[in-house]
Amino acid sequence: MSDSTSSSERTLRDRLALFRRTQASDIIKSGLPAGLRLGGAFLQLLATVLIARALGVEKAGVYFFWVAAIVEAGRVATFGLDSLSVQQLPRLKNDPVKISAFLAPIRAIVSGIAVLLGLSLCLYAVWTGSDYPSWWYFLPVAGVVGIAIGLINGESMTGLGHPVLSIFYRHTLPTLFLIISVIVAGDRLTPNIALAAYSIGFLVVGFGVLFGPRLRELRPRLRIPRGVDLRENLKLGFPIWLSSLFTALAFIIPLVILERTQPSSEMAYFTTALRILVLFMVLATAVYSLTMPDLSRAAHEFDRKKMKSIYRSATWQGLALLGLPSLLVIGLAEPIMVVFGEDFAAGAPTLRILIGFGVLSLAMGPAHQLLLMVGRTRQMALFSLIHLFVAAILAFLIVPTYGPEGLAGVLGFGLLLDKILYLWYAVRVTNNVSKEA
Repeated sequence: MSDSTSSSERTLRDRLALFRRTQASDIIKSGLPAGLRLGGAFLQLLATVLIARALGVEKAGVYFFWVAAIVEAGRVATFGLDSLSVQQLPRLKNDPVKISAFLAPIRAIVSGIAVLLGLSLCLYAVWTGSDYPSWWYFLPVAGVVGIAIGLINGESMTGLGHPVLSIFYRHTLPTLFLIISVIVAGDRLTPNIALAAYSIGFLVVGFGVLFGPRLRELRPRLRIPRGVDLRENLKLGFPIWLSSLFTALAFIIPLVILERTQPSSEMAYFTTALRILVLFMVLATAVYSLTMPDLSRAAHEFDRKKMKSIYRSATWQGLALLGLPSLLVIGLAEPIMVVFGEDFAAGAPTLRILIGFGVLSLAMGPAHQLLLMVGRTRQMALFSLIHLFVAAILAFLIVPTYGPEGLAGVLGFGLLLDKILYLWYAVRVTNNVSKEA
């Protein structure tokens, strides 16, 4: 009897130990991508601090303007095909031939669009009479292509079940390359050298990952698309691309107005403060991502009650984690901005405005993700167009007079407007479906 009892206890202990190991493994698997993405955001913030302190407020403003323009152009260049990749690739996971046939023409399409957008940035530099050396004009093209290909590769790796590799290659490795380049350059660092390190880093990593030994399914690397492939891919990605284009223009137009009407130092105040807001947004996205699988299933079933419960939970989690730190940043804005350099203290009002709108956005919850879950991408494009018109009008009225504080208000109001429209329409859709059911 005692042997039987002892055996049962051992079996129970073994099962409990296995359960704990499995639970720990699941937590690590789910938390590692979010943790790595957060680490990448901190690295980007570190790179911003190093560059701001090395260049000073005037020269840093020039660098940050071009980086912002390159990033937004790179996002537009994907034509929504990065979102299409993460959606379609899980269905092709066990067929390497189909995966290659799907990805290779997409990279060719995106590379072509990115080159055109990069050249448009070069034309802007010429039009504004900027005095850059001849080799500089390669940088916007290289940066836009690198960002766009990195986004395609990153979403592809996520769709193929490699989320950690996706974040490492898309964010961490290019940022490490930039930090090392800045440290090596030392006192010789200029805005042009910093932009070269940024652009070349993303370009080299974007194409270099295609030679990685663990990512053979991403090959062949490029293939000229057939007419059918081109039309089909552009048709599928068009609604998402429109949304990305309008959202990018809603950021770029006010940014260009600031660049044309204010000194470079004002641009530096805004972009460094924006980097802190981005860090909070990354944290919020990491929190929301933990509940997205459940929200996706509830949205697929149009289970209104469950969707409401999950959405409310995600919103409260975001506020619980980031509410108090946000208030601390608002209260300690001056010493935080001084981290970038003594002259950056003047950017404290800009930081307060951005974080203030960020708190209001947190209170609205993951509205963007909710609208995606209910499958209304065309409506997202319409809302992004509304955002663009409102942002452009406000920017022309406010930014020339109020500078970076005005731009922060325009950007924050646009962020809040998006959340309100997305949430309103998603609730309307689910209510209508529930009534029909």
